[in-house]
Amino acid sequence: MKLSPNDRAWFDKELRAIAAARAGPSEADLAQAPVLSDWKAAISPGGHVMLCGEVVNHPLLGHASIHTSQPVAIDPEAGWARTASRWYRLGRSIDALEAELAESMNGRKVKADTIRLTLPGFINLNDPALLAQLLAEYITRVREIDAADRSASGEEE
Repeated sequence: MKLSPNDRAWFDKELRAIAAARAGPSEADLAQAPVLSDWKAAISPGGHVMLCGEVVNHPLLGHASIHTSQPVAIDPEAGWARTASRWYRLGRSIDALEAELAESMNGRKVKADTIRLTLPGFINLNDPALLAQLLAEYITRVREIDAADRSASGEEE
């Protein structure tokens, strides 16, 4: 398999992001990162994992409702996620917002899934283990495609 120059550049960017995520963000990385709040991991209609939410201080989008490109890593406890393009600082998750909304109903009983925030056509990823598995599978595919391209190009890994 031989990648086009544009695809090769994208895979190189993905590989750098994977390496950066493995090392984890520095304080400076997070200080400069846009903040994604009211976020949720989801699977897009095309089958890609992405994060959906409200972003602040995005270098291209400013303040907006967004869905990210495919993340390569996420650590909600440490408050960060990494895509090929950038780090994100994670604010409140949509799950926390849903819990706050349910609690604000003054103790009234809420039926399961009464308060459910999702994008049409997207599938919410509520299982952290499944999210980790899908990200690991994505990284494996990226590395396999990289290796096949380097082999076809006569390059060593």
